[in-house]
Amino acid sequence: MFFEDARCYVCLAFAPKSKGHTIVAWKEHATDLNDLNDEEYHHLMAVIRRVRLALGRVYPSSLVYMNYWNEAGHVHLHLVPRHPDSEKRGPELLVQPSGNLTDLAKIPLLIEALR
Repeated sequence: MFFEDARCYVCLAFAPKSKGHTIVAWKEHATDLNDLNDEEYHHLMAVIRRVRLALGRVYPSSLVYMNYWNEAGHVHLHLVPRHPDSEKRGPELLVQPSGNLTDLAKIPLLIEALR
């Protein structure tokens, strides 16, 4: 986990699709985004925006995809950077097999970028 506040936590994905693939999770149990009230939803989106900006500083990318599939039954979103040298785009990037892409050395850089 490299960021946490009273409502959310942020960590690198367990099975990343690209370098910097990050999970932003809502702490309080909610099974759907519609379970969040307006203020909670805006808070989650503000955290996501901060994390996307930090990812862009640490992992230069042409785009950061934001995905919400809810397969785990708990509100969390995936932020998946698309890097300039990636041959995969859109769904192709998201469905490719996960690789050994987690770079733990980048965590201090992400923490600093979120300050």
